Amino acid sequence: MTIVNQEDVINPSPYRFGIVLPVDVSPDRSGNWTTLPDGVRIWRATVSTPGALAMSAYFDRFYIPDGGKLFIYNSDKTQVIGAFSSLNNSKSGLFATELISGDEMTLEYVKPAGSNEVLQLHMNEITYAYRGVDFLDHDYKRGVTGSCEVNVNCPEGDDWQDQKRGVVRIHLKRDGATFWCTGSLVNNTSNSEIPYILTANHCGYNATDQELQQWIFYFNYESPECVTTGIKNPISLIGATLKAHSGDQLTIGSDFYLVRMNENIPDSFHVFYNGWSRSEDYPSPSGVGIHHPGGGLKKISTYTKTLESSSWMGNPGLTHWEVFWTQTISGYGVTEGGSSGSPLFDNQGHIVGGLSGGESACDSVHRTKPDYYGKFAWAWSSDGIDSTTRLKDWLDPTSTNVYVLDGHYTDSIIPINPPLQAIYPNPFKDFLTISMKDVSNDLVHVTLYDLPGKLLLNEQYQMNASGDFQMNLDFLPKGMYILRIESQTMTICSKIIRQ
Repeated sequence: MTIVNQEDVINPSPYRFGIVLPVDVSPDRSGNWTTLPDGVRIWRATVSTPGALAMSAYFDRFYIPDGGKLFIYNSDKTQVIGAFSSLNNSKSGLFATELISGDEMTLEYVKPAGSNEVLQLHMNEITYAYRGVDFLDHDYKRGVTGSCEVNVNCPEGDDWQDQKRGVVRIHLKRDGATFWCTGSLVNNTSNSEIPYILTANHCGYNATDQELQQWIFYFNYESPECVTTGIKNPISLIGATLKAHSGDQLTIGSDFYLVRMNENIPDSFHVFYNGWSRSEDYPSPSGVGIHHPGGGLKKISTYTKTLESSSWMGNPGLTHWEVFWTQTISGYGVTEGGSSGSPLFDNQGHIVGGLSGGESACDSVHRTKPDYYGKFAWAWSSDGIDSTTRLKDWLDPTSTNVYVLDGHYTDSIIPINPPLQAIYPNPFKDFLTISMKDVSNDLVHVTLYDLPGKLLLNEQYQMNASGDFQMNLDFLPKGMYILRIESQTMTICSKIIRQ
């Protein structure tokens, strides 16, 4: 491990936490089968890697027949993942699993009685995790991050609850190792909910197509409270395809890496496709970064000084934003290894950059040092001349040429008992219902604007006795709009989306 530790000092970013080792485990050459009295058959095989803090499994052949179930657990069964089933089969035949604590894991497959389908299962690699996995001991007050970091559900995150739902922890694989990075879902101008993830090129650089199929994306990996007490229902999806990136690792361009996840994201995940701004004319005066330092729980860092254009790693172009963090009520949020690729948000909640690196850290000397985020504006079209080297082809497929795009949720949940003020469904198809219970029987003034600010509607509506009214907006093209409703006692301003 001495050589590995030396390499980590020389190359601290992205944050490597494991080495990939070859194995050869399958039901036809490893382990043992047991037949139960009811005809159910069980196969078990155990793999040990002495000294590992944790392990994960990679399969180059993965097909589970209907009714079959695969479980994976550590030596004392304090951690069990699965059941994996036919729902986990993919076209590529590849699969990967989250980390299992300890240096031993057992694969257990349960074959139902009477099944004649053939299981195809071959584990060809494992991760030997040697650091960056303290979260697996469930002592969440420890973890791998600095003591100054601020949980995303502290008061500093109150105004960023939408944006955080688009930020993901990435367990990535490349160059014979595994790394922690951070990324974000990004919206596109068609609002088509294509699961694009934006991270840093230095995270994904050199990853093969097969390795990308085994990347794991974690949503909702956060503490539900400001004081860390546990993890809030993390969920994950596996596999992606590269769409565009900025070039030769850190030394060229804006250091961006755009992938499309293999699976569409279920509405039940309640994720947020983050919006973005590609304008450089008015640098953001304040905002936040949201990230997973050390692969740990989601954190938030705050800046209150206007962003400044900067070069990076000897590249003479002004490809990056320079940001200085500030102390807040809950701590002094900075970035660390594992934060790479995380989004930087402006004061309007739009992504303006992705983290390349910097000097910030929790100690008193480095708290005031800058970090550098590759500009979204530069990644838009300045890193290259075709769709493999720029964002515009993927995030503006219909060439609207907009400079700012808001984010939106995948799901449109209609409340059964609407609150005192509600606009639903959103997104909508033709009709939109407005509920303002406190202003029943009043006249309200309604204005509607497109994103560039053009006035599209300017009318008055009569609230009914229940404090509701309905708008027919079938004349609008599909897209995002700003709706403003004013009564004598209150004003509602909301982004709405027509599907």
